[in-house]
Amino acid sequence: MDAMALYEEACANENALSGFYHRNVRVEDGSRPLLVRIPGPGAEPMDLTLWPEPDVLKAIRPYVTRAPRLVHAGVDPVFQIHEFIEGRRVDEIAQDGKPLPDLVLDGVERFFAEVLAVPATALGAVPAGWPGDGDTRGFARLVLDFARGLRDRADASTDALYRALGVPDDPCGLLLERADAELVQRPFRLLHGDVHRKNMILSDGAGLVVLDWELALWGDPVYDLADHLHKTAYTASDRARVLAGWERVAPVDCRAGAPSGLAFYLGCEEMKSALVDTVRWGRRIAAAEVDRERRVLAEELRAKLLAAGAHWDGGPTPEAAEIEDAVLRLLV
Repeated sequence: MDAMALYEEACANENALSGFYHRNVRVEDGSRPLLVRIPGPGAEPMDLTLWPEPDVLKAIRPYVTRAPRLVHAGVDPVFQIHEFIEGRRVDEIAQDGKPLPDLVLDGVERFFAEVLAVPATALGAVPAGWPGDGDTRGFARLVLDFARGLRDRADASTDALYRALGVPDDPCGLLLERADAELVQRPFRLLHGDVHRKNMILSDGAGLVVLDWELALWGDPVYDLADHLHKTAYTASDRARVLAGWERVAPVDCRAGAPSGLAFYLGCEEMKSALVDTVRWGRRIAAAEVDRERRVLAEELRAKLLAAGAHWDGGPTPEAAEIEDAVLRLLV
């Protein structure tokens, strides 16, 4: 395999499937399909990260049976080559809010069973200052401090938009107070950190495969469950089934205080989603050329802000028309 030739072919390909942090291009090495994964230019870090993705994929290989296999990791330039997994992305099978087939729901349960069993010894060291094993409150502070940093680094126009939309200067204060009351010690586990419909493929040969391990963390296992539930938009019955499956496969000590922990982290995710999507949806609204598209996006952003409002001490949430006007006044 000529990795550099495949990389150059991928760079020249205009039909890449782009995520937030990477461009993903299918290439052929003889008769073998592969995926070249290239960091996107200048993507703003909107998520907490810990390890390089190739290191994670190497570490989990003996434990997580349904994850992409790393074929090559380039350093200069930085890129990865993964095995290409044939199948359908789960969001193509059923959009947000629609019921999912048994194969997907069973696969999610199996995925959590395997991830929760990955030993710390298989993974890389965590940096100095990372919360110690079981320090769930410390882990929550880490998550919230990162979210606070997203708010603090806003440029002048984004800061003005935050203020116009009722986002407080400190969106994390109330959640930090809740952390002490609602979190109990739980042993840390490997967290994927980004399991949702677009990151899952249903493969005829391998079942459910979870992609994109770039946001993997070492922390409170209930956080991974909350992040997944928040991003996947299950129906009520599918959500109940996923919760029951997680409870079946999670070790007893990982389930300690799980209901209150889950409610807390779901609040964290709603808060962070509003912070991040004020920027992302704001740009989409500003770029939209059709009035109806702008209004739909503004209504979606308003729903995110309303959900977050229960977790911060901010101003009133504007109506969709006011959000649209604020974006066009401040970001265009």
